[in-house]
Amino acid sequence: LKLGDSYCRGGLRGLHTGCVVRQQAAVKSEYFGEEQMSMKKTAKRIIDEDINPYVDQWEEEGIYPAHTVFKKLGSAGLLGVNKPVEYGGMGLDFKFNIALNEELGHINCGAVPMSIAVQTDMATPALARFGSDQLKRTFLEPSVLGDMVACLGVSEPGGGSDVAANTTS
Repeated sequence: LKLGDSYCRGGLRGLHTGCVVRQQAAVKSEYFGEEQMSMKKTAKRIIDEDINPYVDQWEEEGIYPAHTVFKKLGSAGLLGVNKPVEYGGMGLDFKFNIALNEELGHINCGAVPMSIAVQTDMATPALARFGSDQLKRTFLEPSVLGDMVACLGVSEPGGGSDVAANTTS
């Protein structure tokens, strides 16, 4: 399947959406191996059974059970995909992280996958890389296992915790 193929031509930009989707599917099937696909299947099952059926209710209530969702993900190993094994992680490479994040894109809202990404990709990486053993045991391991919901604190002069209000000089 090549961009120049006649069945890929047409539309305003020269491509039909179906052609692009087929190309992306071909790349995905070649990019992810059997292990990544297995992990994606686990994540999809949790998303389909334990997250998406409740998204509308959670949005209506203005809150979701992060501790419950994180425990489910942590029990499946999904909060520590690339974190050290000795602290409850799976110790896998970044390709697994990409596969997981792609699957999180199937959650039917923005807040839940963002909170998961804060846990896995913002609040814990520096701790995993630079934290002492005691800090890792106290904070990283429970975060990876889903027993703790991590967070970030931001405060800047003149902007406070409003990151969008931060300015540079």
